[in-house]
Amino acid sequence: MIKIGLYIVVLMMFLSGCAVMNTSMMETAETVEPGHPKFGVEYGYGLDLTSTMIITSIEPNEETAFDAAGLLSLPVYGMKAGIGLADNIDINGKVWVSLGGVGSKVYLKYRLPYESEKAAIAIMPGMTFVTTESDDEEDENTIELAEINSYGFELPFLATYRVGSALAVTGMARYSADFISIVEADIDEAFMLNRFGFVGGLSLELGPLYFRPEVGVEMASQQYGSFGMAPIFAIGAGFDF
Repeated sequence: MIKIGLYIVVLMMFLSGCAVMNTSMMETAETVEPGHPKFGVEYGYGLDLTSTMIITSIEPNEETAFDAAGLLSLPVYGMKAGIGLADNIDINGKVWVSLGGVGSKVYLKYRLPYESEKAAIAIMPGMTFVTTESDDEEDENTIELAEINSYGFELPFLATYRVGSALAVTGMARYSADFISIVEADIDEAFMLNRFGFVGGLSLELGPLYFRPEVGVEMASQQYGSFGMAPIFAIGAGFDF
């Protein structure tokens, strides 16, 4: 009964509030100069963490487009800011919203020593947090609340090749781990999710202004042993001063 109840909770949260992880890159391997700021906004599709549970008792339908056997991507609206700390180090923060949920990320970007005029490589470790709360009115006097929280870390590796002053191409490989909890009434479940992401993108630039489209794939090992994939797509614009 507890397991069936958990399935219902996760579907309820999908319908009225989702915990969506922002899986975009929106960076190059290059860093800004110390003391110089950076700002950006973005729109894309991120991984719905509620879909990392396998909902075996519920059939997907056209109305919800819910795939009980795989992973789901949902829209994300985000913004970020950062500043150069040293010649090869940026510190950055990002916040986002998606279908009733909110998320945040704090990360450092360290450009590795590499002697090349056109290429750069970097690592970008960070910490993530996602939360959402969903309510379901059982009757006129009773409202059940369900909450999902995710605390995680990630370690991306980035490589950038600069084609010219106005164009750079970047690829990223990322490992992430999320510690996810779901709480509703008498149900208190937690599990760890392992994710691997691969993203490629362009940085079209005019002075400090940039426009960045990117695509990729996010792969995750789900709680009950399945392995799934979800597409990554994002576009963003901003300033790296």
